[in-house]
Amino acid sequence: MSEKILIAQAPGAERQTLRGLLREQGYFAVIAGSLDAALRMLAENPAVLLLDPDLADGAGPQFWSALEDGCRQSETACLALIGAGRTAGALHERAPWLAGSVRLPADPADLAVRVRDVLTIRRLGHELALAHNMLSKKQREFGESLRAAAQIQKNLLPRHLPKVETLNFAYRFMPCEAVGGDLFNVLRLDEDTVMAYLFDVSGHGVSAAMVGVSVHQSLSPHSGHIVKQRLDQPPYYRIPGPAQVMAALEAEFPFERFDKFFTIAYLLIDIHSGRVRYCNAGHPPSLLLRADGSVETLDQGGGLIGLSEVGAFNESEVRLNPGDRIFLHSDGIVEYTNSMREFFGEERFLRKLGEFKRHELGKVCDKVIEALRTFGRGAPLADDITLLGIEYRGR
Repeated sequence: MSEKILIAQAPGAERQTLRGLLREQGYFAVIAGSLDAALRMLAENPAVLLLDPDLADGAGPQFWSALEDGCRQSETACLALIGAGRTAGALHERAPWLAGSVRLPADPADLAVRVRDVLTIRRLGHELALAHNMLSKKQREFGESLRAAAQIQKNLLPRHLPKVETLNFAYRFMPCEAVGGDLFNVLRLDEDTVMAYLFDVSGHGVSAAMVGVSVHQSLSPHSGHIVKQRLDQPPYYRIPGPAQVMAALEAEFPFERFDKFFTIAYLLIDIHSGRVRYCNAGHPPSLLLRADGSVETLDQGGGLIGLSEVGAFNESEVRLNPGDRIFLHSDGIVEYTNSMREFFGEERFLRKLGEFKRHELGKVCDKVIEALRTFGRGAPLADDITLLGIEYRGR
């Protein structure tokens, strides 16, 4: 379809010549013989308006304002027709929004170039606006997806931690804006055993959140095949050790299937004896703060889930005494950076845990988060921050 060109010029042979030249160049040219007609025909959305200033002699600012509004609304590029004795400079002072000018009598080659140029600019403007609208739509859709993923992640956080006479639990969770992959849980598997875990899926956004949901479901005791396996005879279930659970996760979440890997700290706690069996698969080691002030790292385990060989995990155990505390944490804590690009770091983290050891468990978590905020001075989170504390109170 040929572009429409509107010629606003007083009656005479020249405008017929212009129309003939434009038609030869493949355009659909129409003529407006008055100012009112030109303004009215702008509603038909011509691509280009060729305006003869002689037609507008004596017109006041109101006409030029109406012409500018009409051209903007119809997205029409306006070129002035400059005859002998006129200069383009004076006209541009009155109408600086003009796209350029064409000298009269018109040279066919010059006319073709100037019209083609303004049409190219107009087309590129349309394409840019279309791309901007598409990008805005994608951003809105992506934002909605992130909000949905964040809500799913939030809904999977434990609403109530188990009430166990010998154990105390507390946690603090600070999600990053990009939606990270941190999830954790504390569940009582039977009369003697509490399971606790914290995992972190690689990357951010919707894909990390969805893998997190899948891992969370696999670690549900009701799934019956990883953390609490069903049997056909009493007691009708079996609780696999931490290393077996890691091997099962490795088999279920190969990297080539999900294009993701994750780290996890996994604990089984005997609520009566304080015996803790654990496996740490590539996750920052959990910290055991003894009541006497000493610190141990629970670092035995294996590689990241998704990048390790099936069965390449080992587990270890520790025995808790009354007053001992275990802290599971994500790398978002030690890798949190301030505006000076300094890491919060493991040393500072341990120091803060030691400073607040006489506080009750929930207060310790609050104090660590407060120390993080003070250190960061408002720096945005690049990753989720998760801190889970477990205290053994003894019989």
